[in-house]
Amino acid sequence: MIDERLLSRIAELYYIHEVSQYQIAQKFNFSRSKVCRLIKEARNQKLIEFNIKKEAMRKIDLEKQIEKRFGLQEAIVCFEINSKKSDRNLIFKAVGSLGASYINRILKDGINIAVAGGKTLFHTFQEVKCRRKYKLDIFSTLGGISFSKAEYQNNDLIKMLCEKIGGTYHPIYLPIIFKNLKNKRILLEEDEIGDITKNYAKLDYHFAGVGPASKSSRYYPLGYFDLNFIEFLKSKNICGEIGLNFFDINGKFVKTGIEEKVVNLDIEKIKKIKNRVVIAFGKEKIIPLKGLLKSGVPTVCITDEYTAIEILRT
Repeated sequence: MIDERLLSRIAELYYIHEVSQYQIAQKFNFSRSKVCRLIKEARNQKLIEFNIKKEAMRKIDLEKQIEKRFGLQEAIVCFEINSKKSDRNLIFKAVGSLGASYINRILKDGINIAVAGGKTLFHTFQEVKCRRKYKLDIFSTLGGISFSKAEYQNNDLIKMLCEKIGGTYHPIYLPIIFKNLKNKRILLEEDEIGDITKNYAKLDYHFAGVGPASKSSRYYPLGYFDLNFIEFLKSKNICGEIGLNFFDINGKFVKTGIEEKVVNLDIEKIKKIKNRVVIAFGKEKIIPLKGLLKSGVPTVCITDEYTAIEILRT
């Protein structure tokens, strides 16, 4: 079911800004016939009178500001709940539901989806409800993380999503960080990530969270980041990472010295993927999310109202 927020956005583009149905279809990855049906649905739900409802317009305005500021194809903001005031589990569910709606919207046979994430993507995939199974492929882009909560590991995330939407999932049964570079080179030749990194142009969507470059990172309690490394990141003004690619507050990606040891999809290859979706919210994610959006890497950002307002502050 298409939510009111999306119907309002399509109605506003079509009726107020006179954007063609073809252009709307391109923006939201819809067919032109589906855009036509959604415009009719907006009329049926009485979202369209002589103007768009004020509350819907307020939401649209905030999303449009984020799109314009960071050059996004689409910003999706959760207004139902506030991550500054609400229970964290409730906000995970609310933002996850928006992410799940986006996934349901873009699903079709033959697409290739890449995943690099943790807890936020777990809650997003948990909310996915699919009426039928699709013939597609889902790839992990990170090595496994020993001792972390199983459902947050990349291999378990792609398996969960595959069970929800169908298709074939491609896990990476390798450590996320190697101590011995020779072992990494040998194993990469035999593992499926070799095929992914050589054929990244075949990927259609990349879904990721964003991690802070601090003790709040999920890698710190696992021992992958120690205090010395975190201090080094701070000295380089590095504020976050996406799939273990590190960037500073100005959106510049910075080498940290662990690149050769990490099993991941590097940022230059991620940039080649057409649709790059980041899902993140909360106080500790404001600075990292803002830095990532400045980099120009995400094409779609899904967050909550509090985080959206904060990342727009100068």
